[in-house]
Amino acid sequence: MAAGASSSKSPVVGPSASGPKKRESSMISDQSSSQSQETLTPNQIEILKAFRSELEEEGHLKPSETLGTDDETLIRFLKARKFDLQASKRMITQCLQWRHQFEGIGIDGLYEELDPFDFPNRDQVFKYWPIYFHGIDKLGRPVNIQMFGSLDLSKLYSVIDKQSHFKVLVANCEALTREILPACSHRNQAINLQNSSQSDHDHHSQANSSSSHSSASPKITNAFCIVDLKGFTLTQFWQIKNIARTCFSISQDYYPETMGYLAIINAPKSFATIFKAVTPWLSKETISKINILGEDYKSTLLEHIDDENLPSFLGGKCQCDNQFSCSKNDANFDRSPWLKERNWKSQSWKKFNVQTPAQAQDRNPSPQADPSTSVSKSNDPKANDLQTHPPNNTPKNLPEQQNEITDGGDTSDGALIINNSPKSPTKNKT
Repeated sequence: MAAGASSSKSPVVGPSASGPKKRESSMISDQSSSQSQETLTPNQIEILKAFRSELEEEGHLKPSETLGTDDETLIRFLKARKFDLQASKRMITQCLQWRHQFEGIGIDGLYEELDPFDFPNRDQVFKYWPIYFHGIDKLGRPVNIQMFGSLDLSKLYSVIDKQSHFKVLVANCEALTREILPACSHRNQAINLQNSSQSDHDHHSQANSSSSHSSASPKITNAFCIVDLKGFTLTQFWQIKNIARTCFSISQDYYPETMGYLAIINAPKSFATIFKAVTPWLSKETISKINILGEDYKSTLLEHIDDENLPSFLGGKCQCDNQFSCSKNDANFDRSPWLKERNWKSQSWKKFNVQTPAQAQDRNPSPQADPSTSVSKSNDPKANDLQTHPPNNTPKNLPEQQNEITDGGDTSDGALIINNSPKSPTKNKT
């Protein structure tokens, strides 16, 4: 399901995410910090400083933590708890505990063994549970398309078992903040720097434009979601109700504030019943971002998304490869920057000293592995950082993960349970 929330004491499973940068000190002074603080009040800035300081002093924030230690990540948790310092601390520490304990291997361990961009029967899985990314909106946010009228659980579970499918959902949820949002932020920054250099003819202005402009480049911290309910029935809803509630819980507890806009289109007559059942899981903040457009949705979508980034069946111009995915892209991967040779994935793993699935495949080759997805080869000099600084592996003997939300605070919208668009053919790095 889309980004959502759950009431207290509902089952949870799902990760938090890695920010694009790790932080070495408690000072809020880098470019992302100055940009983040532009939207904060003086009091909120002080709370952010105290939040970081207390988390670092108590040993919760570490340089290798793939949740992300940048200001944007911390602000998401603060916003989710309305800048209540203690409630925000409970939320993020519970999130960290869950990440380290997930399935006995932790979220980093999951991301080692399951590449959300390439796993067995991937196309079939998302044909029967159709959720994928398709380009970006006019703000540079990734566009997520979910087509619940095409859900078919019986066929889905004929190609993947329930537990493996659950892991896929979690890995895709992790991909949003670990790879997709950072890649979109990088694209925004590159475009802004290019525009700045073209407009600056004065040598002195050019000398200062890079640093000043990069600090003004907006970070992409949330996604634009389209939920198409054409053909979706009450029977289908009752079939997925439990997993849907779990997905809402994953989103709100471990990926807060990562949904920017949710457009529900082609809502059936039964939608009133469905929405009534779902509403108790959602916070007021989440509900405020939901826009029910019915069948007259095309003009509204095109206000937010350029037509080349919208499939033709939704009113755009993209003739997608098939109805459930799209690998079409421009030469610079501007439409789907997260697919650009998986460069941002490689950078993310190197920054946090986490081994890539490609490396795991080198140790234990898999017949399903697609060599075009490898971003770090054993003979690649850029991989030396990982070889000379091995990752801190998650201990095997970990406490059994809890299946209840222990923080009964207000809920907030969270990440999307997603399928990233299939990779376009690219040349392997040499």
